[in-house]
Parts: sequence; C-alpha cells; structure tokens
Amino acid sequence: STFFLADAQQVINLLTGEVREGSDAANPVRTVETLEDGYLVTYEFTEAVIEKDKELPNCFLWRYKEYFMDSQTNGEPSILYRSDWLKLEKDEMPALEILECSYTDFHYQLAPAFPPQSDCESGKVRRLPITPYEGFYPVSAVEFDRLSYIIGQINAVYMIYPISYNYEQQTVRAYTKIVYKVTLSGGTTGIEELRT
Repeated sequence: STFFLADAQQVINLLTGEVREGSDAANPVRTVETLEDGYLVTYEFTEAVIEKDKELPNCFLWRYKEYFMDSQTNGEPSILYRSDWLKLEKDEMPALEILECSYTDFHYQLAPAFPPQSDCESGKVRRLPITPYEGFYPVSAVEFDRLSYIIGQINAVYMIYPISYNYEQQTVRAYTKIVYKVTLSGGTTGIEELRT
C-alpha cells in the first residue's frame, strides 16, 4: 500500500502506476483538429496529483493542474469535469462519437464531493458521504450536455470526465487518452475553432 505523509501530495504516473512525492504533475494535453464534417478532439493524460482528504484520512482527492474542475454535487464522488464548447452555424444536434478511451484502474477510495458553501456560518452545507451506487460513474468519458443559446450564438456543450469511480470496488478509472468526434450535418465551413 502507498505510504502518505500528513498533508502530502503525490504524483501518480497513469501509465506505469508509479508514485512519487510532490505535486508537479504533467498537465493534460488537449488537441483539436478541424475536419470538413466536424471536429476531432483528443485529450491525453500521463500524470495526476493525488492527495489525502484532510477530513477523511482514508479517502483521496484526484487532481489535474489545468482544465478540470471538481464536481460539487453533494453525495457523489469527487469527480472532475470540464466542458468543451462547440460553435454551431445552425440549430442542429451534432453527432457525438467516442473513438478511443484508454484507461488504467487504480485502487483508491475516492473522497466525496465538496458542496458549494455560502460565506455565512449559518448557511454552511454539511458534506455528505457518497450515496452507494453500482458500476462506474460517470458512465462515459464524454457526454453531450446541452445546446447553449447566448446572444444569437448557438453552442453545443460537451462534458469531459477524466476519471470515473466504482464505489463498490473503490476503483478510480483514470483515462489516459480520450478521443471523440463531433460530426455536423452542415460541415464546418464558416465555423470558428472549438473553444472552451
């Protein structure tokens, strides 16, 4: 089992499983390729920072330096996410295809999410333990979230999840590579780059 110093952070190599002291993990790499009929988006992960939860010493928090935010849904595991925004020329539902999902499974007890807090003491929200569930959550590394309409601009929004968690097995599934394609019926002519 891995030995942790108090308040220590460690870096885990997602490809080899090796762990070292420190927090200087390599950042995830994200590339976007514009195709004639859509976009090809690739994420590559080689390292993550893992740290002990100060409130729950048996639990761990999984971190990436850039891009990814912690979920704040009380009662769920502390998973990470980010959203990719894709500009559309017209109101259409792009087709999402996940082309590659490579991962490594690690045996860690993931901490529960931290709910959003208000500044006043009386409004403090109690952090709940993870509500038991079966299988891995989130189910998919990429999910369509919504169509966003802002000042005459239509965007398709996709949620990217770099890890998923199996509560019963206490297994963190850390993706090492995620490749997905978004196909537009009208193609990409006149459309700006995929943005975040």
